[in-house]
Amino acid sequence: MNSYKFYKQEGNQYIFKNQPVFVSVLCLFFLIIAGLVFKDVRILSLVLIALVVLIAINFFTKKFVIDMDRKTITGKHTIFVPAKTYDLKDFTNFHVLATKYLGFITTNVILSIYFEVDGKEKHLTIGQALTQKGIQKMVNETEDIMKINEPGNEYNRPL
Repeated sequence: MNSYKFYKQEGNQYIFKNQPVFVSVLCLFFLIIAGLVFKDVRILSLVLIALVVLIAINFFTKKFVIDMDRKTITGKHTIFVPAKTYDLKDFTNFHVLATKYLGFITTNVILSIYFEVDGKEKHLTIGQALTQKGIQKMVNETEDIMKINEPGNEYNRPL
């Protein structure tokens, strides 16, 4: 049995572990700003506190599950959209989006998985990190779980 850094295995289901460090740092940053401006700009402080509450709720409702028994991937990225399920056979590729500050400092990297369903491109967000190295590890684990690069499987794609 493999030990994964980003996934928790329950039978043949692999559940993505949400990253609490990124969310905690972001919430702490907003709370510090809210505390600093509370006397002068109370409305802004209340808006930032509400934003922190939304981020925390979103953290606990977000899910990404790979079910190898049913050969499906289910994802729910935010509290505002329902969970979506796609077949593994509809998988097309991964997409990495890196946000850069001043053109060279990476500030956020997001990993998404794309599917083609009824001729339309659909995607689910898997996770995010501060570096591309962390995202590469997420891609490697996800490919390993999906058995994408194993010879003779129907999802094998050229690298």
